[in-house]
Amino acid sequence: MISTILLTLIAHTETTLIDHAFAQWQVKPEMRIEDAYKWLFHATLGGEHAVHDENGPRAWLDREWPTVGAPMKGDTEIEPLTPDGKLVRINLRPFKQRGGDKEMLLWAFVLSAERFKSDKRDFVREWDALGSRLRTNRWKKLTAQEWSRLDRAMRKENFPAIDHSPEYERLYKPAYRVVLRDFWID
Repeated sequence: MISTILLTLIAHTETTLIDHAFAQWQVKPEMRIEDAYKWLFHATLGGEHAVHDENGPRAWLDREWPTVGAPMKGDTEIEPLTPDGKLVRINLRPFKQRGGDKEMLLWAFVLSAERFKSDKRDFVREWDALGSRLRTNRWKKLTAQEWSRLDRAMRKENFPAIDHSPEYERLYKPAYRVVLRDFWID
């Protein structure tokens, strides 16, 4: 009896992915609904969609690496995508500035994409939770109307991977890779 009550209390005190997401999004107040979608996509599905073989990710990183500048205000090297920190984004600017090994990053990214167990239903559940939350409380640029607009379009396509919004690209210049924390060596 006591163990059941304890497990129930623990379950109710765990941070939900949506609560975690809103906490993480505080540093990106100009994000749009496309950016929230992409964040939840990564947090539930990892980087698998970007890896068909190692050559694609290698060419992508080789093209991007020389363009990565100095860290921007608010950049952290590791950004936890899940409340437990098992899945993270490695931000290239701070990683490169500290002399990070590009090959190690590529290895961690590809291996993570291969090993991460994902289920599209997890994304849909979290995406719907975001919609429910926005129906009662908008958050900065995220509104129920924008969620509904994107939801209609993405649901028709079975929720594909999408790009960041132009505003997010312009302001935050995203440059990162999604990796399992177990494969990341600080």
